[in-house]
Amino acid sequence: MIRLTQRQINHGVFGLLNGLALIAIVFSIFPTPQWHAIIPVLAGLAFGSSLWFAYWRGWEPARPLLILLLTVIVALGTAETFIATRFNHTLYTIPALALVLTGPVWVAGSALTLLVAFAIRGGGGPYLNPFELLTFVLVIGGMIFSRLAVDNAQRLEAAKREAEEARTRAEQRERDLAAQSEELAQRNVEQQRLLELVSALETPTIALAESVLLAPIVGALDTRRAQALTTRLLNDASAQRAQHVILDISGVTAVDTQVAQALIQTARALSLLGCRVTLTGISATVAMTLTNLGVALESIHTVRSPQEALAARTEN
Repeated sequence: MIRLTQRQINHGVFGLLNGLALIAIVFSIFPTPQWHAIIPVLAGLAFGSSLWFAYWRGWEPARPLLILLLTVIVALGTAETFIATRFNHTLYTIPALALVLTGPVWVAGSALTLLVAFAIRGGGGPYLNPFELLTFVLVIGGMIFSRLAVDNAQRLEAAKREAEEARTRAEQRERDLAAQSEELAQRNVEQQRLLELVSALETPTIALAESVLLAPIVGALDTRRAQALTTRLLNDASAQRAQHVILDISGVTAVDTQVAQALIQTARALSLLGCRVTLTGISATVAMTLTNLGVALESIHTVRSPQEALAARTEN
């Protein structure tokens, strides 16, 4: 089944009219040139071709202008002999073209214009016959209603197409949102994995000997890191059945009351598991700072380095 758009149909009508004009020119030239007929047809062909080109370039008024031109040509150019003798059914040709190219208003306007023009030029005659008028009204009315039906069908088709496109866009957005949600979930999992890795790197535990763990602390020790340190040491000490935990703070950049309290709380928590806690790596500056702050570390055994802590454990 061939499916044509309204624009393609309109181009077909323009092409048909211009083709008929060319055929009329050929018949006007052969076998004997009839210049009185050739010149008007050539003018009509030139004007019709210009309108077709304008419509091809997107000028929509070319359609009603063509109907107006044809209505004037038929109303004024039809010979008297074809008008006065009988009801001339040429009246239906231009409204039929208007039915395709324009709309109901142009169908009714062109039909009424031609009827009035033919009635005036024919002196009434058959154009005032009630039967002919009734037939004319029925035919033109059928054209108008058929055009209205086509327009409604086109609007319904356009609405259906828009609804389908909207549904397609909605489904695509739903798929995009689902993909984004899945991607976000994967990013959250990856981020959580990275956070866990960072936490492990921030508070590592190293097995120095049987039941001995070393926890080197590097950088600033804030509340979050202190909690992570305590949690990790408790879990590792419990899992490895550690009896001795060495906290080395030689890499701590700054020591204040908060850091000292965090170390004391960590040591107390480990002692509840039965672990002995040794603090190593205290520099002269850190020792002076703790002294000035009045922080007492009596509950934590201190030595200079982890090696001394291991040596003291061996001696014991």
